[in-house]
Amino acid sequence: MLRTRGITVEGRLQRSHWYNGVEQYTYAYVDSYGVRRERTASDGGAERAEITYDPADPETTKVGRRTTGQLVFGAVLILLLGGPVLLAGVAFMVVGVVVLVI
Repeated sequence: MLRTRGITVEGRLQRSHWYNGVEQYTYAYVDSYGVRRERTASDGGAERAEITYDPADPETTKVGRRTTGQLVFGAVLILLLGGPVLLAGVAFMVVGVVVLVI
Protein backbone atom coordinates (compact mmCIF):
# COMPACT_ATOMS: atom_id res chain seq x y z
CA MET A 1 0.00 0.00 0.00
CA LEU A 2 1.28 3.48 -0.91
CA ARG A 3 2.10 5.65 2.05
CA THR A 4 0.51 9.09 2.20
CA ARG A 5 3.85 10.58 1.17
CA GLY A 6 5.69 9.71 -1.97
CA ILE A 7 7.32 11.21 -5.00
CA THR A 8 5.04 12.58 -7.71
CA VAL A 9 6.19 12.64 -11.33
CA GLU A 10 4.46 13.06 -14.65
CA GLY A 11 3.44 9.92 -16.46
CA ARG A 12 2.58 9.77 -20.15
CA LEU A 13 -0.06 7.45 -21.51
CA GLN A 14 1.62 4.74 -23.59
CA ARG A 15 -1.34 2.57 -24.49
CA SER A 16 -4.74 1.39 -23.38
CA HIS A 17 -6.38 -2.00 -23.78
CA TRP A 18 -9.33 -3.97 -22.49
CA TYR A 19 -8.77 -6.71 -19.91
CA ASN A 20 -11.71 -8.66 -18.45
CA GLY A 21 -14.16 -6.00 -19.63
CA VAL A 22 -12.25 -3.10 -18.01
CA GLU A 23 -10.13 -0.60 -19.88
CA GLN A 24 -6.52 -0.62 -18.66
CA TYR A 25 -4.13 2.33 -19.08
CA THR A 26 -0.35 2.05 -19.14
CA TYR A 27 1.67 5.10 -18.13
CA ALA A 28 5.44 5.46 -18.44
CA TYR A 29 7.38 7.53 -15.94
CA VAL A 30 10.97 8.00 -14.79
CA ASP A 31 11.73 7.51 -11.09
CA SER A 32 14.16 9.56 -9.01
CA TYR A 33 17.03 7.23 -9.97
CA GLY A 34 16.43 7.81 -13.68
CA VAL A 35 14.90 4.37 -14.24
CA ARG A 36 12.01 4.25 -16.72
CA ARG A 37 9.04 2.45 -15.25
CA GLU A 38 5.49 1.65 -16.33
CA ARG A 39 2.27 1.54 -14.37
CA THR A 40 -0.82 -0.28 -15.67
CA ALA A 41 -4.23 -0.06 -14.00
CA SER A 42 -7.82 0.87 -14.70
CA ASP A 43 -7.55 4.38 -13.22
CA GLY A 44 -6.40 7.12 -15.54
CA GLY A 45 -7.20 7.75 -19.17
CA ALA A 46 -5.75 11.23 -19.61
CA GLU A 47 -2.83 11.80 -21.97
CA ARG A 48 -0.71 12.81 -18.97
CA ALA A 49 -1.24 12.04 -15.31
CA GLU A 50 0.50 12.49 -11.99
CA ILE A 51 2.11 9.26 -10.83
CA THR A 52 2.89 9.09 -7.11
CA TYR A 53 5.19 6.27 -6.10
CA ASP A 54 6.94 5.03 -3.00
CA PRO A 55 10.72 5.55 -3.38
CA ALA A 56 11.37 2.49 -1.19
CA ASP A 57 9.17 0.39 -3.50
CA PRO A 58 8.86 2.10 -6.93
CA GLU A 59 6.40 -0.53 -8.14
CA THR A 60 3.84 0.76 -5.61
CA THR A 61 2.11 3.61 -7.45
CA LYS A 62 -1.02 5.71 -7.55
CA VAL A 63 -2.37 7.71 -10.53
CA GLY A 64 -3.55 11.27 -9.97
CA ARG A 65 -5.39 13.67 -12.22
CA ARG A 66 -2.94 16.55 -12.63
CA THR A 67 -5.33 18.82 -10.77
CA THR A 68 -2.60 20.94 -9.21
CA GLY A 69 -1.29 22.14 -12.56
CA GLN A 70 -4.78 22.69 -13.90
CA LEU A 71 -5.78 24.75 -10.86
CA VAL A 72 -2.69 26.93 -11.12
CA PHE A 73 -3.27 27.43 -14.85
CA GLY A 74 -6.92 28.36 -14.20
CA ALA A 75 -5.98 30.87 -11.51
CA VAL A 76 -3.39 32.53 -13.75
CA LEU A 77 -5.86 32.64 -16.62
CA ILE A 78 -8.50 34.28 -14.41
CA LEU A 79 -5.99 36.87 -13.23
CA LEU A 80 -4.79 37.63 -16.74
CA LEU A 81 -8.24 37.87 -18.31
CA GLY A 82 -10.24 39.03 -15.29
CA GLY A 83 -8.07 42.07 -14.49
CA PRO A 84 -8.50 43.87 -17.83
CA VAL A 85 -12.22 43.05 -17.95
CA LEU A 86 -12.68 44.40 -14.43
CA LEU A 87 -10.76 47.59 -15.27
CA ALA A 88 -12.81 48.09 -18.43
CA GLY A 89 -16.02 47.70 -16.43
CA VAL A 90 -14.87 50.28 -13.87
CA ALA A 91 -13.87 52.66 -16.66
CA PHE A 92 -17.31 52.38 -18.31
CA MET A 93 -18.99 52.94 -14.96
CA VAL A 94 -16.94 56.10 -14.30
CA VAL A 95 -17.69 57.44 -17.78
CA GLY A 96 -21.40 56.72 -17.25
CA VAL A 97 -21.44 58.57 -13.93
CA VAL A 98 -19.59 61.55 -15.44
CA VAL A 99 -22.04 61.71 -18.36
CA LEU A 100 -25.03 61.61 -15.98
CA VAL A 101 -23.61 64.41 -13.82
CA ILE A 102 -22.99 66.70 -16.80
